[in-house]
Parts: sequence; structure tokens; C-alpha cells
Amino acid sequence: MRVLYYFSLDPDSRIARLVLSEKMIDFTIQHEYPWKLSEKFLSCSPYEMLPTFVDNNGVCVSGILAITEYLEEICPDPRILGHTLKQRADARQIAYWFISEFKKDVLEPILQEKVLKRFESKTASAPNPNVMRNAMYDIPRFLDRVVYLLERRSYLAGRDFSIADISVASFISVLDYLGVLKWNNYSKTLFTWYVRVKSRKSFRPLLMDTISVIPPSRNYAKLDF
Repeated sequence: MRVLYYFSLDPDSRIARLVLSEKMIDFTIQHEYPWKLSEKFLSCSPYEMLPTFVDNNGVCVSGILAITEYLEEICPDPRILGHTLKQRADARQIAYWFISEFKKDVLEPILQEKVLKRFESKTASAPNPNVMRNAMYDIPRFLDRVVYLLERRSYLAGRDFSIADISVASFISVLDYLGVLKWNNYSKTLFTWYVRVKSRKSFRPLLMDTISVIPPSRNYAKLDF
């Protein structure tokens, strides 16, 4: 059985899980925690990178970009990288923008302050308000562009659901879990698109994932709120 090594509050892990589900590939999840990686994971992943996917043939692929390309090759239908040359370029650009820039400027500082520091240090401390403020200040820079695209397209890279939608929704879902995304600050266009993505069959299992000491926000699992 194929295995996905996965941390539920890692958006890259969520992307991999959604791509596998969209392609209807059977797999099992091995839950991992960055502050305490299992020996089983460390023995199979030379890069110690989440997510990591292990195929039935023993091939081990680490990192979301490599996993996405690998899955598109072994299971090209349904396509998640786009149907036309322009769609594929747009989908990759948008996905990579979030996987690299949004992660660095927004998600990683917030996740570090609200989650990781609670487990990485023996002495618990409250989130640094300056770090949180700076990270949250950058959110509109990304989501305003997402709204701009959605006002002109059915999905982020065109008329078809793609890795762009999967990636952006995965990052938003982590912020939504942590309760730091203020929906009132954004247009109904963004909310409507997110609810549409959130309602997909592939997305529903994500809404059941929880970390016991960090419960999700009140509306996280609701399809409309």
C-alpha cells in the first residue's frame, strides 16, 4: 500500500493528500510531527522532508513539488497541472508562489509561534505579537491577488480545478484551522471559492484532522458559515 508521511498542519502535506485523493489513488497516512519524527519515517526518507510519498514499487519521493510531478506522471487522469500550456504555466506559478513566498512570509512564522514553539521548547511561551502582526500584515498581499484572479476565472488557473486551487486552499485551511484568517476582511468571491473547494470529496477528510492540544477554530469544519 502506498504511504504518505504527513503532518496535518503542514500545507505541503495537505496538498499531497488532496492530489492523491483527487486522482483516486489508494494510500494510507502515516502521521508525523516535525518535533518528533518517527524512526520509520527517518529510515525511508533520506531528506527528512515532509511530505514524503512511498509508492508500491518502493520509490520514495520527498517534497511537494516532486510528489506532484510524480503523481501527474503515474496517474495523468484527472489532470491537476492543467490541460493547456497556459493553464499548466499558470497553475504552477500560482502554486509555487504560495508554496515558496506565502509559506516564508506568512505561514511559517504563524505556525512557529502558534504551534511549533509549544513543542520544540521545554518552556512554553506565548506567541510573539510582533512576529504574528508582521505575518498577518502580509496576508492581503497574497489573497487580494487570488481574489483578482477569481473575479476573472472559474478557478485560479482557468476553467478547470488545478494544483493552483489545491495549493492556495491548503494554505488557507491551515490559517482557518488556527483561527487567524479574518473572513470579513475579504470579498465574498474568496469565501465562495473556498467553500466550493472545501466541499469537494477530497477535502472532507482534512476537516476531521485535529491536534489534541490545539483544537480547530469554531467554523473550521463547517462548509458554510
